[in-house]
Amino acid sequence: MDNRVNETGKTMDRSILETKLTERLRLTWRDFSENLKTGYDVDFALDSLHAFSTKNIMYFEQYSNELSSTIKFEFCSDQENGMNSPGILWDRLTILNCKFLLTDPTSKHHNKRLHSRNLNISSEISAVLDALHSAKPAKNILLAKEATERQSTIREVGASLWDLQSSNLAMWINQDLLYTVDADQVDSKRLRDYIKFFSVANRVRNTAIEQIEIFYSNKILKKG
Repeated sequence: MDNRVNETGKTMDRSILETKLTERLRLTWRDFSENLKTGYDVDFALDSLHAFSTKNIMYFEQYSNELSSTIKFEFCSDQENGMNSPGILWDRLTILNCKFLLTDPTSKHHNKRLHSRNLNISSEISAVLDALHSAKPAKNILLAKEATERQSTIREVGASLWDLQSSNLAMWINQDLLYTVDADQVDSKRLRDYIKFFSVANRVRNTAIEQIEIFYSNKILKKG
């Protein structure tokens, strides 16, 4: 049975939801990347990212909540033992969004010296989406760390996806420190700040992945 309807209908196929949310994340954050100056200062870019996230999160959450209310997941009693669970695949998709926004030949931030002209990021996104559409919830929390507080409550998926996208984009921007300069020439305080920032942002990322797994587990593993 085909559950697909438009956004004003009652039910929607899971694959449509996942595709639409991926596209909306990329389109929303494209506004940020296009307004970010080329050759940006990392600290300025991170401050701008935080301001953009604070301003736009509620719009994405509203969009996501409206779509999620129409979704019907098929019940499945199996769980994923490997690295193809929804949380891991969404992490991959948001990283590919970062790659598209900041390295794709169509991006103003494309650097001919650092980035390939032959990138086909759209194809990579499509491949990961195909895997996501049939992904089963994780049997084990793959990225669990002692520093990451365990999650137990169900959170709206839009909020978790936003945290995942914004934290991965922030880490991508901050990692320019490692890829564009010689680390031996970087001020020691800058390196300490980088390590501290990465620790916090990665904790947000891991928490978001776990919350996505809980959302999918609730949708897929429970009947009714």
